[in-house]
Amino acid sequence: MITRHTLAASVLALTAGAASADTLTYATGFPPGSDAVKAAETYAAAMEEHSGGELGVKVFPMSLLSFAETSSGLRDGLADIGWVATAYFPAEYPHINLIAELSLLTAADDVEGGEGLAYAGAMAEYIFGTCESCRSDFAAQNQVFTGAASSTPYGLQCTEAVTSLDDLQGKRLRVAGSQWSRWAGSVGATAVSLPLNEVYEGLSQGVIDCVITSAPEITNMGLIDVIKAVDMSTPGGVYAANGPINMNSARWAGLSDAGREAALRAGAAFAADVSWRYEEGSARSLDAAREKGVELTEPDEGLTKATEDFIAADVDAIAEYYASEHGIENAADIVAEFRPILEKWIDLTKDVGSAEELEQLYWDEVYSTVDASSYGQ
Repeated sequence: MITRHTLAASVLALTAGAASADTLTYATGFPPGSDAVKAAETYAAAMEEHSGGELGVKVFPMSLLSFAETSSGLRDGLADIGWVATAYFPAEYPHINLIAELSLLTAADDVEGGEGLAYAGAMAEYIFGTCESCRSDFAAQNQVFTGAASSTPYGLQCTEAVTSLDDLQGKRLRVAGSQWSRWAGSVGATAVSLPLNEVYEGLSQGVIDCVITSAPEITNMGLIDVIKAVDMSTPGGVYAANGPINMNSARWAGLSDAGREAALRAGAAFAADVSWRYEEGSARSLDAAREKGVELTEPDEGLTKATEDFIAADVDAIAEYYASEHGIENAADIVAEFRPILEKWIDLTKDVGSAEELEQLYWDEVYSTVDASSYGQ
């Protein structure tokens, strides 16, 4: 298992052995130094370790492909591995987005902490083991799903304080999924679709008033310089609409069974590392925001009640939405299948105390059960 103490040495070993290793290119829309890129470096080290030096990964942060380009770029072989943000492409990945949008259940169930850890495990278990239609969504784009990731809860990060329904009227909110778009409409705001790479500029130029995102993005994406107020309790839910280490299908097929198993082991390491970094990074980013003079606010009773009412209604309406908007005839069945898996993972992750423990849990419960010789073929 890769730990953060051995990461630097592993990366050095990877660099030294790059001439003999089969090096896979990894594209991510996150900038250098961000938590997601640090997790990608852990992934590269884990790939080198578990393949015995036969496989390497070269990470291209915010350069080879943007978030908006990664789906098609990975499909066309411009990168071997990439972070596919499926919410950007609702027509291509409806089944993945459906289960990702159920994340508001974590707010409705009053889960306090660890929401992302649970959701990353639940998504991996469901996609690897149960959801053939999810895997087919990826296969249609010439991709193989090899691991999951999830953010911490999403809240409002704004250019001025927003604490009430009155404050939200007419506000333009950048959203990262249709569940938050539906919430925005329900409280009188306007949802705006904007790639994460463009949010800083959108806030600074007044194109949007708020972004609904996780606390670590305050520092990861430099938003600390353009926001004035943060409410991380509204609207809630996590971002899990990801294929964060999806692999080009031909590249996957070209690996040996041992190589594919190494990729799965590295996938468990990545899923744990990125999810744990986000968990740790939330408090750190909020502290940095407070020191910068950003106001940390709470919603009033009216906004809290409106959000709770929306979540309760949306959980029941989401299957109908995906059936009508995306033609998923068994949407209600998917919701029913996924909910107990999520509940199981909330229980499994509640006492996890480190990224290393989380990696072992992910490996034992999910990634080790995938048959590397037949999966994705």
